[in-house]
Amino acid sequence: MNWPDRELNEIQTRQDLARYLKKLAASIDDGSLAVENPSTGDYLDAAGRWTKSMDGFFKNILKEPVPENPDWAIVAAIFRAALVYE
Repeated sequence: MNWPDRELNEIQTRQDLARYLKKLAASIDDGSLAVENPSTGDYLDAAGRWTKSMDGFFKNILKEPVPENPDWAIVAAIFRAALVYE
């Protein structure tokens, strides 16, 4: 898979995901990453909505179907998308 966010392409293990999530949190804390869903409830709702509709992202952006067996990079993509998904 070729993610538009190059950092997602590097996530292959659970440890990679953990590092990515810590980096996301630091980027939010230092203000270098804008967040549309600052509350936990809004964030989780956005994650659920993006996950439900990610078929469109895969079809239109990645030009491939959603994998039957998600990997750690997809989990990271869900976390990342929920930050800005409205």
